[in-house]
Amino acid sequence: MKRGRLRVRHPRPHGCVKLTGYDNRWRIRIGDYRVVYEIHDAELRVLVIRAAHRKDVYD
Repeated sequence: MKRGRLRVRHPRPHGCVKLTGYDNRWRIRIGDYRVVYEIHDAELRVLVIRAAHRKDVYD
């Protein structure tokens, strides 16, 4: 996967879920894929931790 920049208007869209045990880590399902990401509001930054098929994302 390539590293890059993406403009994000709403880092907490409808359907996103906050992950238990983390201060700022979230997940969202996009089709058959799941994206796990962190939101850093003070820095206006969203960091994608992992994007993978739903069955593989937590491996």
